[in-house]
Parts: sequence; structure tokens; C-alpha cells
Amino acid sequence: MSTSALQRITFSPAAKLLRWLPTVLWLCVLAWFSTDLFSAHNTGSILWKVAHALFSGITRRQFEILHFFVRKAAHFGSYGFLGVLAFYAWRATFPGPQRWTFRWSGLALALTLAAASLDEFHQTFVSSRTGNPRDVALDMVGALFFQILIATFVSGRRKRRAGLA
Repeated sequence: MSTSALQRITFSPAAKLLRWLPTVLWLCVLAWFSTDLFSAHNTGSILWKVAHALFSGITRRQFEILHFFVRKAAHFGSYGFLGVLAFYAWRATFPGPQRWTFRWSGLALALTLAAASLDEFHQTFVSSRTGNPRDVALDMVGALFFQILIATFVSGRRKRRAGLA
């Protein structure tokens, strides 16, 4: 590996702050998702119209199963995405010569755990919502899945570059 590939990338304080902006904005979106507007009742009424338009013969039971999986997939994906944003924010905060480290992924997972836990805690105070520790676990599975994708993708790029050099 060339010495230029091992150079430490540094970011100015303004650039670091800018790298955190998507993460902070996504945290705000997740907080919005935690409100009554996104309760199962409200999302169900919208999804019912969509599902019924696409599948006119859908039964109520089939719809309940679909609604359950859509909501759980939203947990998995939205907190997985938070993990990705947090990874890149931490990478800018603690730059190094590597493209991936356990430190950045671990910090991203820690931030995701804190956000998911606070989200479920918040939902215990919303009359139309309930806090569920299983949702925190699902959020973490999503975040971990995306961290594995990042590590795999970055390692794959590194190996391809090393083979080309």
C-alpha cells in the first residue's frame, strides 16, 4: 500500500459539523416518526387504502400481517440508515488513514442504541403508542446489518484497489 493511501484525512470544525448535519436531521425525522401521527392506527388507515387499491381482495387478516411487516421493516431500515449516517459522522469526527474501523461502527451502533431506546421511552408517553424493547432490538439488528454492509463494501474496495496497484 502506498504512503499516500495511509495519509490521515482531517476535517475542519465546520466540515465536521457539516458531516453531522444529516445524522441530526435524521434523528429529528425519527423523533417525528415517534409521534401519534405515525401510530399503527394512522399508518394502518393509509396503508389499507394503498393495499386495497393494489390488492382489492385483501382480507383484514392479510392486511394486519402486511401492516405488521411494513412497520417492522420501517424500524429495521430507518435505524439502519441512522447507523450509516452516524458511521460517516464519526469517521469525520475521528479521522484516520483507514476507510473503516470498529471504533466508527461501534460509536454508530452506540448512538443508534441511545436513539432507539429514547424513541421507545418517548412512545410510552404518547397515548396512541407503546414502547417496546423488541423494537429497540430490531432497530439494532438493522443498524448492525448496515454496519456489516459498510465494512464489507469498504474492505472489498480496499482489496480491489490493492489488486490493481
